[in-house]
Amino acid sequence: MPSTDEYTFALCLSHDVDRVYKTYQYISEAISEPAPRKLPRMVSGKNPWWQFERIMSLERDLGVRSSFNILDEQPITSRPKRELITKKAWRLFAGRYDVTDPQFRSILEVLQDGGWEIGLQGSYHSSDNPERFEVEKENIERSVNVELLGNRQHYLRLNRPDTWRSLRDIGIRYDTSLADKYETQPQFGYELIRPFDDEFVVFPWTLMDVTAMESSTDFSTVLANCERLLENFQDKRSVLVLDWHQRVFYRPGFPHWAELYEELIQRAQEMGAWVGPPGEFYEAVPHPDGTVADALDRLDDP
Repeated sequence: MPSTDEYTFALCLSHDVDRVYKTYQYISEAISEPAPRKLPRMVSGKNPWWQFERIMSLERDLGVRSSFNILDEQPITSRPKRELITKKAWRLFAGRYDVTDPQFRSILEVLQDGGWEIGLQGSYHSSDNPERFEVEKENIERSVNVELLGNRQHYLRLNRPDTWRSLRDIGIRYDTSLADKYETQPQFGYELIRPFDDEFVVFPWTLMDVTAMESSTDFSTVLANCERLLENFQDKRSVLVLDWHQRVFYRPGFPHWAELYEELIQRAQEMGAWVGPPGEFYEAVPHPDGTVADALDRLDDP
């Protein structure tokens, strides 16, 4: 992280972990775009979406850390039978991972030991069924022996302020779900939001990978769009969160996505930003009424 007289803004890094194994997607790809070479990979044992080590290596080289938001989604077999014939159910619930899987637990422990943050990704129906929040949080915490501070809602599904109240009630301290799949520019201002005037904080804006990459078909324009967003947050001395799903670091399947992530971190560092996980930024915020500027000033102190 940069050492400057004063941080000009904050860039918080995060990764939503939706899927770690590419399974039925091979079949759907082959059906929609015939490519016989894709089908053997489904049974080859190779897993292109397991990108944790690549992310760790990239971030170590840049001198930063991030948060990995873990999704404890319901298996498709637990859904009502009438849903099993719908494409939506397969898209939402099929091919998810088990947070108790030994291989998955092991990589989370490596992340935690290396200074990365583990966060919650509230499941698709959690905003409608808030009792799930506590179950999901406890499952993840028990699996890796970690206290979760932050959350981002899967598919950004929020019932404001009820979702935030439910999160606060189970001990979650911050949320980074304010974002828009189709809009890069912030829609809720630039300051931390305190919906209950207490220690629970909502970060003002999150830029999603797909939002950035689909802002133009030309990568140089995408990069320029994102750099203007960084400049905007620098002008406001605010905090911006990046959300880059771990699977998009598979470069053959997602050309330029990892490149953009790296470029934005380097550009933010050049601009004098503090760069790190949202949980670390949250811990620097004075409560119950501290601001982004207060946190940046605290992070400036050795």
